[in-house]
Amino acid sequence: MRRLAGRVLGLIVALLLIVGAGVVAWYFLIYTKSPGYALNQFFAAAKANDAERVNRYTDKSGPLMLLLTQFGDPVQVLYPGYGRTDIGKVEKVELNSITVEGDTAKALVTMEISTPQGGRRTIRPTYVLRKTDEGWKVAVEATLAGSFNEFIPSAVQQMMIQQARRYLANPGVAQMAQMQLQGLRAEIEKYPQLRDFLRKIGLY
Repeated sequence: MRRLAGRVLGLIVALLLIVGAGVVAWYFLIYTKSPGYALNQFFAAAKANDAERVNRYTDKSGPLMLLLTQFGDPVQVLYPGYGRTDIGKVEKVELNSITVEGDTAKALVTMEISTPQGGRRTIRPTYVLRKTDEGWKVAVEATLAGSFNEFIPSAVQQMMIQQARRYLANPGVAQMAQMQLQGLRAEIEKYPQLRDFLRKIGLY
């Protein structure tokens, strides 16, 4: 009986070692190279205000980036509380689902945000990630422009609209801005929320 028990115990230990090795291999060879891992790393870095790690997991390329930077650092908008708290602070984030098509991934996320006024709001943005030579990264342009209304509350949008209209009250400035946006129309049309916001300002 003791010999049988020893064999059974040895078999169980061997199976546990095999399973453990498989989990470790999956984590390092598969999960760490997935868009889900990259997104979670971005969230962790932004929560810790670790700018170096945030930069490692973000892709700031795109024709609309110059436009988006007019409203501040776009990366800070993607994670309220990172570098600024005037639009709130993330208290809880949950990755609901993620789909991958080639070199692009879309992640549906739920965020609970505490507001500067002491309240709470829930947003459900879609994070877009792209596979680069350095691995998966959050595509800042596509994420912010695609979920513009989720990331930027209506009250903040109203303030931005008023500020922009005052700036554009100068006819020369308004004409220059419209000329610059003219070459971006095809890109802007990909993001209806951003397009509608620009229409409210009077630039589109």
